[in-house]
Amino acid sequence: MLEVLIAVVILGLSVTTILQQFSVALRGGSASQDTCRAVLYAKQKLEELKTAEAGELASESGSFDDGFAWETRIEPYTLAELPGEEVAEQLRYELVQLTARVSWQSGVQQKRVELSTLKLVKKKEWEQS
Repeated sequence: MLEVLIAVVILGLSVTTILQQFSVALRGGSASQDTCRAVLYAKQKLEELKTAEAGELASESGSFDDGFAWETRIEPYTLAELPGEEVAEQLRYELVQLTARVSWQSGVQQKRVELSTLKLVKKKEWEQS
């Protein structure tokens, strides 16, 4: 009778441990799914910025239907080392930084993903002439 009692206790502990591992795996899968969705949304917004006409520097924001919020920015990008100001002024192109940020609520934590890239655009004064 004692052997049966010990076997039931061991079985109970084993089943409890296995169920806890399933719970951890499900939470990890959910977090991974949210992060993948956020990266896809950020990539989508970044592609929209890349294909848009060269316009003014701007910032926009909004939200998707499933609780993810997005924000995009177009900012001038300055190189750390310029070849010389007179050379930089003669260039017909400039770099702008495109940034897409997606944020979402995960439990009590606010999470976010941010993607950035650079785009070469014509300078404004060259577009007019």
